[in-house]
Amino acid sequence: MITKSRKLNILVGIIFFIPLIEQIATSYDDRIQFAFLWECALGLVLLLAIFWNDLRDFDQWFLEKATSALTISLTLINIGSQLNWYSVNIGNYIFQLAFIAYTLSLYFTERHFNIKNIILIFLNMNVLANFMTKGGAILILLVSILALVLYFERFLITHTEQFRLLILLTYLITSLVAVVWVSAELPDFHINNINWQIEAIGLVLIIFAAYFLLRNKEKLYLTTHIVFGTIIYLVVGQVVLILAQPSMLNVTFLVLAFLIYLSLLNFLGNIALTQTKRKISVIIPTYNGADTIVETLQSVKIQTYRDWEVIIVDDGSTDDTENVVKHYLAYNDLPVKYIKQDNQDQLNAVKHGLKYVTGDICYILHSDDVLYDSNVFYRAMSALCGERCDGIFIGIQEIDGKDKLGKILRTKSYYNSETTVAKMALAFGRNPYVDFTYWRREVFENQVKQNYLTDNLPAWYDARTNHGLKMANSNFIGLKYRVFEGNYLNSADGSVNVLSGELRTLHHILSRLYIPQFKFQSIFYRAFNKFALSSICPVFFKQGRTSLKNITPTVASRRVSDLSNPYVKAIVDFSQNYDVKKTADIIIPEDLQIFDGADIRLFNRQLSQNKLAPFYFEIMKLIGRGTGTMRVAQKDKEKIARILEFFTIKDYVKIEVKK
Repeated sequence: MITKSRKLNILVGIIFFIPLIEQIATSYDDRIQFAFLWECALGLVLLLAIFWNDLRDFDQWFLEKATSALTISLTLINIGSQLNWYSVNIGNYIFQLAFIAYTLSLYFTERHFNIKNIILIFLNMNVLANFMTKGGAILILLVSILALVLYFERFLITHTEQFRLLILLTYLITSLVAVVWVSAELPDFHINNINWQIEAIGLVLIIFAAYFLLRNKEKLYLTTHIVFGTIIYLVVGQVVLILAQPSMLNVTFLVLAFLIYLSLLNFLGNIALTQTKRKISVIIPTYNGADTIVETLQSVKIQTYRDWEVIIVDDGSTDDTENVVKHYLAYNDLPVKYIKQDNQDQLNAVKHGLKYVTGDICYILHSDDVLYDSNVFYRAMSALCGERCDGIFIGIQEIDGKDKLGKILRTKSYYNSETTVAKMALAFGRNPYVDFTYWRREVFENQVKQNYLTDNLPAWYDARTNHGLKMANSNFIGLKYRVFEGNYLNSADGSVNVLSGELRTLHHILSRLYIPQFKFQSIFYRAFNKFALSSICPVFFKQGRTSLKNITPTVASRRVSDLSNPYVKAIVDFSQNYDVKKTADIIIPEDLQIFDGADIRLFNRQLSQNKLAPFYFEIMKLIGRGTGTMRVAQKDKEKIARILEFFTIKDYVKIEVKK
């Protein structure tokens, strides 16, 4: 996965340099024959770079990154032109590229509403203003109004999104600016231009070529998203050619258009979910939830989207939860399964409930929370079927014990990149995204079950690859999240639970990435994050390993006030005393209970009750000494790996098999 990311970065770099190279080349020789040769050469390089990658990797994250690179490149040309450093002989070509970048930045502003994408819109509009072609303002106005109309359609007619004032204002402002730009006269079109005709035909052929190439790799469904997206793609592409009327055949424009359509086909195509496989399975773990679970079930019952099931896993409740649920179901004929088990903690309860899932989408709903309104499932399904992704993040609104509404928390813009992972490390391993996520079932069973339900890591983070899953941001509030003082996570025991997951996440990342000046970068990033500017915060890192010595104690002390807990102390001492040359032979008892990250509460319970196996006191001493190499018998290799994962240091300890 990391290799793919690097190959895609090379392609993004090529896209960035293409306008700059063309500007430099035409500055020295503006002959059309010379420029056309450059066009062909650059187009060939770009095409080869496209086929060097897997065509299925061109998704929304790649396209947004490529849009950013193209915008910055065009902005540099624009700045040089304004400063009179050179003359621009490819003004029409710059307009074509800037308009494509502007259209894409409008789309991504809605998907990821953050400072970065607002800046991209501003930069693209500035380039368009300075390289305006005759009639170009009309095209800009049409696209701006189209974005505005489509946004109205989504939150007023189809209700697939909720109203958000800042997005609406962004589209209104861009439309008003375009109105100011519109010329009083329509352009004088010359449709006999052979270059325009060739490029116009090429745009149509691209659609068939891209569909055929991807169809050979995996099954594609002709969804309404694809049809509508293709129509917009053709209209925008053809109109910009009519208005720009290129005097030369721009090969790179056609190759870029091919790349854009491949990406659109990838993430607008409903590849994983068919029209008949859209059932939502809701897992509700509950412990002593008698007072709130009926309200939770009622919020599911009223959903306008009806294809769902509920699996309630009672995690050893000691109150009247079972009778309350059975009484409710006696008067409400709903697809609900009720399973009771001994108390094993929330994540293990969810894992148990996964055995009973029959749906295609999985969602975890706590028994003291409620769905935001009656259209939540409908919006979630629309979002999942609208983009190719593993899952979608939703926004939440806090409520207290008396159902009083609190603040709204919208999840941060998610980007599938190593930079996102590095920023999570700078935030001390704290999950920057909400845990309330709708998952495709196969992802939930394969990745999330291990990442989140077993290892107590952020559900979207895959420690095996040190990358995130393919997550999409939704633009709706999907949950009312109950916050009250009695929450387990607010207790001292709960703080250790949270710290365990954060340290495990942090240590996995730092074992793979070298982040220089970690303390300074962390302060810098958290300052940006506080003012909602994390999307434009630069982060410097490379492949390697970061020392834990000055990091782990700081992270632990910020989460828990007392570092004397044996579990926490062992991890902190390890960070201070770590030496790979320190070696120990480990013998694991045959009947030893192995704890996973999700079992931290059970571990602490046994620790406080003096029921913990003596082995764990011995291993904590060895960990505290900074033992960097542990030797075990072949049969115990997997066990020691799980134990070290539980203590968050697996990636820093070398495991050897005794001969």
